[in-house]
Amino acid sequence: MSRHYDLFERCKQGEPKAQRMLYDLFKGKLMGLCRRYTRDREQAQDVLQDAFVKIFTNLNQLASPEKLEAWMKATVVHTAINQYHRTKKHDMIFTPATENENQDGAELYTDIQNFSDEYLLTLINELPDGCRVVFNLFAIEGYSHAEIADMLQVTEGTSRSQFHHAKLLLKKKLKCQNLTHYYEKLA
Repeated sequence: MSRHYDLFERCKQGEPKAQRMLYDLFKGKLMGLCRRYTRDREQAQDVLQDAFVKIFTNLNQLASPEKLEAWMKATVVHTAINQYHRTKKHDMIFTPATENENQDGAELYTDIQNFSDEYLLTLINELPDGCRVVFNLFAIEGYSHAEIADMLQVTEGTSRSQFHHAKLLLKKKLKCQNLTHYYEKLA
């Protein structure tokens, strides 16, 4: 039985106290997720609020409390992507395909673990919107380029190009701060 079973059931019944408890239990983790997909804290708070409205509205669709956290995270990601679509100004940067575009982001995880989360979040948030969203979806959330292309309504090649460009921009930012020894193999 899930540790959140009672809370889950009370939330499904629309009990405000239970909803507040669920919100308090997950707001920190979900806010961190929102921060990766938005430019600033205010946008992240808007996404979080919209996501919780969707969560509480659609909670009855979830049959099992064991899937609650994963379902809530997916709801937040989709809400952030929807907000991205509403606010984007066609600033996705298209770069030509290169021989490096087929590299996956697996080696990315090794070296960046040496940096603080806040520093990495700052670097990622400085990326252009298209690059930032693709980078988060691919390198952090683990979506494939095909899945990303479907979510963002772009081609798979555009997704790969955005990811490649994000890596190059991150490398450039790290190089400016003499931190490329952590980033040598990434791009």
